[in-house]
Amino acid sequence: MKETLSAWMDGELSAQHTSTLLPQLKRDAQLRRDWDCYHLIGDALRGVHGEDLCGAICARLEVEATVLAPQRRSKAEKLRWAALSLAAGVAAVAFVGWIALSGTQQDAVQVAAVAAPPAQQAVVQQVAVPAGAGAADYLLAHQRYSPSNAMQGVASYVRTVAEERSSARR
Repeated sequence: MKETLSAWMDGELSAQHTSTLLPQLKRDAQLRRDWDCYHLIGDALRGVHGEDLCGAICARLEVEATVLAPQRRSKAEKLRWAALSLAAGVAAVAFVGWIALSGTQQDAVQVAAVAAPPAQQAVVQQVAVPAGAGAADYLLAHQRYSPSNAMQGVASYVRTVAEERSSARR
């Protein structure tokens, strides 16, 4: 419809189409607003409202208030924010590492002690006892009952694979 209206304003529309467009222009408010807008555009292009339209616009812009932009940050302020960001990152990594490793370190359990003669000061030595042949199978079978570490939620989904070797191949 706008194309037909533009063609009518340019004088390129036939009389038959003009007679159908005029009643529509009377009924349709949006079409009348388009008609007014097209006439304003044509007047501005032809210079009807003054020869120096650009100069008038520039003069009105000069009178308007100036909007000031915020100041840029100084280098010292940027450096301070960078240092704080770096410190926060290091603290976050240290915290996550501390949480993850706190459950994995277990205290050594004293298995046996050798007592010194009563005259001397007692010296405690840790003694390691070798595990028997079936210890690996026992530990594998009872893995779900072992103490959990920091990966409590994931440990039950981890599958442990054991390889049984004969003593002759060792």
